[in-house]
Amino acid sequence: MKKIALMFALSLIFLSCEKDYLIPDKEVPAWLKLNIKQQEQIIKESPQLMNAYGAWLRYDWQNEYYFEYHNELSSSFPRAISIKGDILHIWANDVNSDYYKEKCCRQLVWKASNYKDSPW
Repeated sequence: MKKIALMFALSLIFLSCEKDYLIPDKEVPAWLKLNIKQQEQIIKESPQLMNAYGAWLRYDWQNEYYFEYHNELSSSFPRAISIKGDILHIWANDVNSDYYKEKCCRQLVWKASNYKDSPW
């Protein structure tokens, strides 16, 4: 019985030390890990700021992953950012304008404490 309790305690300690990404760590690009770390620091220092209501989401479009930062308190439209950290510029007469219609497979990557999940 003591072995079971010890194994359980060690597994909790191990799991609590991992980053709270909602996808595998290896699938989170370095630029995004840095941004999330900065977001968490801001939230720690000032939990009342709008950063506490944000989340990073990942979408699949044309067989590539794109990330978007969503924040329910922000009026700006989320920008699509590639796995390399490049912003997907969307122009009215551009093939990229199909991104918002065709993106799929929404996954939460990270969410702040006050983020409320929505279908968009």
